[in-house]
Amino acid sequence: MDLAPQKENPPPLFVVGSPRSGTTLFSQILDGHSRIAMYHESHYYPIFRTELRRYGDLRISRNLRRLIEDVREVTRVQGFIAPPSTNDFLEILHEPTFEGVFLALLRLYAKTHGKPRSGDKTPGHHAYLAEILEKFGGPVIYILRDPRDVVASVQKAFGTSLDGSIRIWNHAFNDYRKFSSRVHLLRYEDLVTEPRNTVEGACAYIGESCEAEMFNFFERIPPRLTKRPIFKKLTRQLDQESLGAYRGLAPEAVKRIEACCAEGMEALGYPFSAATVKSVAMPAPSRLGFVLDRLRYYGVDWKRWRRGWMRWKIMLRLRLRGIFSKEPLGANS
Repeated sequence: MDLAPQKENPPPLFVVGSPRSGTTLFSQILDGHSRIAMYHESHYYPIFRTELRRYGDLRISRNLRRLIEDVREVTRVQGFIAPPSTNDFLEILHEPTFEGVFLALLRLYAKTHGKPRSGDKTPGHHAYLAEILEKFGGPVIYILRDPRDVVASVQKAFGTSLDGSIRIWNHAFNDYRKFSSRVHLLRYEDLVTEPRNTVEGACAYIGESCEAEMFNFFERIPPRLTKRPIFKKLTRQLDQESLGAYRGLAPEAVKRIEACCAEGMEALGYPFSAATVKSVAMPAPSRLGFVLDRLRYYGVDWKRWRRGWMRWKIMLRLRLRGIFSKEPLGANS
């Protein structure tokens, strides 16, 4: 597949990393660039990649339209763009492929904002970097943060258990390690302590000039974000207030985080709180523990349940179609 960028269609850029590491903050900074429009958390790969074969061969019009209709439903629920029509997708579609539909979505989003370059910020896309790098070849900015602060923030924002929060950071670091030579690392601590140098370095990496307006991100945060407590820091200028937030955790919790994340902390230059730390391997998560963490995440937040129901509905519809349809399932890659 050829998704090589043309002069008028530069490659999309991707912001990935550990949740609660400043990915939203930095994507909003990028969105302030006169040439860049960043889509906020499409979750395109987690939602559609595992179910892709159930759509069948996307070179067949009806199969392609089914995927586009489901993508339109996702955009409707997410609410960051008025759902483009199926014809809008087809008019801008470069190739009838899984990646082609994603690229069309990002370009449509950029078009609505009058900008020539598109991007996506979905932290969990780090799990799909092999495909993203192969198919798009565009720049990837990988954001990480002190795992102790990440765990403290994940627990506060999502109610995740201590070990579940640690796994989230370790998964992100392990994927970064696999692709470190092909992505641009950005540490949250560098962003808030040396914002000018950090943003300039990222802009140089993606091939764009750094613009002063990027630092006024707090003046144009979408209402759908400002209404959510976990994004309240987006409404003010960069500050260092959240550095060292882990100090509010119990000492035993900090000790466990450091032991389980020792390799990553050392590689990224985060100092330990003790003179010596013995690294320990994380146990495999139990099914019960996973379920409990998901229930804590959804809690009484109807918006999270709504997004979850959207995903489950799409998955159920596809699987029922696979059971009752006589059409062969396609192999999309």
